[in-house]
Amino acid sequence: MYKVSEVAELLGVEKTEIFEKMITHKSLLDPNISKIDGVTYFDDRGYEILMTLFSKSKEDITYNDKADIRPVKLSSKFERDREILYDKIEILKNELANLDSELELKDDMIIKFQMKISEDIDLINKLQFKILKKYDEMSE
Repeated sequence: MYKVSEVAELLGVEKTEIFEKMITHKSLLDPNISKIDGVTYFDDRGYEILMTLFSKSKEDITYNDKADIRPVKLSSKFERDREILYDKIEILKNELANLDSELELKDDMIIKFQMKISEDIDLINKLQFKILKKYDEMSE
């Protein structure tokens, strides 16, 4: 769990920028936010979402010309909404990539588990054979 101030420090942004993202991406971030004793916390997924949002917004800043370093702000509501949707698409792409890697990891774990089960079955069969052999010896 990360406090707002910790997230801001990790991402190199101001706390107010974090709160702006919390407002503009409310539906996306709310499931990943907790309030404990009046302090706002993000879980790991919330931190990843914010990291994606801020890396995307840093890439999208355009400049008037090389001498003027002030960023050009998006002017219309349509452009802001479009950017929010693009951010959501980027987050979903990252989430899909994470899920793909998790699936690969789980596939590897399943294969290892199947091999272990096969080894255990072989061991059980050997023990059964030994027990049957001893039983036969005792029966004679």
